[in-house]
Formats: sequence, structure tokens, C-alpha cells
Amino acid sequence: MALAACATTGPPIIAPVTSGSTLRLQQAFAELPNGSYIDLQHGLIIAEGNLDRWTTYCRLYVYDHTRGAEHVVALTPASFAIDSVRMGYRSSDFPEWPGPGFGHYSTVFIDLPAYYLYRVKMSLDSPDQPEVRSLDCYKKWATPHANQYPTLEEIREALGDLIKIELPTSTN
Repeated sequence: MALAACATTGPPIIAPVTSGSTLRLQQAFAELPNGSYIDLQHGLIIAEGNLDRWTTYCRLYVYDHTRGAEHVVALTPASFAIDSVRMGYRSSDFPEWPGPGFGHYSTVFIDLPAYYLYRVKMSLDSPDQPEVRSLDCYKKWATPHANQYPTLEEIREALGDLIKIELPTSTN
């Protein structure tokens, strides 16, 4: 019986980016307040409140936990190691559940949520610019449990020439 259940689950979900990949920031950013987000979509920097939330977008998060809100950060073009990649989703029924993060859960309601928001979260590391914390890419989808995570192609389209993602090369 357990074997039959496994056969119906579908293919495994694989992250579009792996740890060990490299993110290359191609543009300098001046005077970013501590805790800033830089939203990117269609290869452009999008002003707060102007995202098309039904099209894949990415958010670069800049935060120095050792400094306060008054701290201002300037970023220069650099390379960042992608330390870890996590995937998750949440539905419109529980936009902040479980907590502020994303998780995998099933709903038991008769009415389906209006949408699901899928996220690929890449934790970043650079000794030269440690305040660059993460790049999160999102894709909003209306079909229940469709596993519509942003693909590498969609992520690259959202980032354009401002940020490049390079996967590790094979050593075969």
C-alpha cells in the first residue's frame, strides 16, 4: 500500500539554483538604508509598490545586524557565494502563516485560496560585503499545489543584466 502511495506523488521538486553557485552583482548601489530590499523584475529595479506580483520577481535583501536603522550601505559590483537554497510556498488564505516564513502545509478548507506564492530563497555570503544577505525570487500562481517555483530562466529574466547567477561547472 505504501508503495502505491509513493508512485502517485509525482516527480521530486528540484531547486533551480544550487548551493555552490555564484551571484554576481553587476551594478553599484549607493545610500541604501539598513534593512533595504531591492526589487527586480524584467531586468529593471522596481520602485516600492510597483511590482507586478503575477510575474516572477526577485528581492535582494541588504541588512547589517550589527548596526541600527540609521546605518547606510553602499554596494559595489562583487561576487557572492550562494551558501544555501530553500524553497517554500504560502497561500493567500494564510499570507503570514506559519509565521513570517514560508512552509509546506496542506489546507483542509472547501474554498481554494486565491493564489499561492512560491519562493526560492538564496542565502548569500561575501567577506567584502556581508550586509548582502539573500536573494529571494517569487512566483505567484492560482492553481492549487501546482509547484510553480520560479525557474532559473524566469529568475534570470527578472534579474536581467543587473545580477547574474552562475551555476557550478562540472568537473567531469
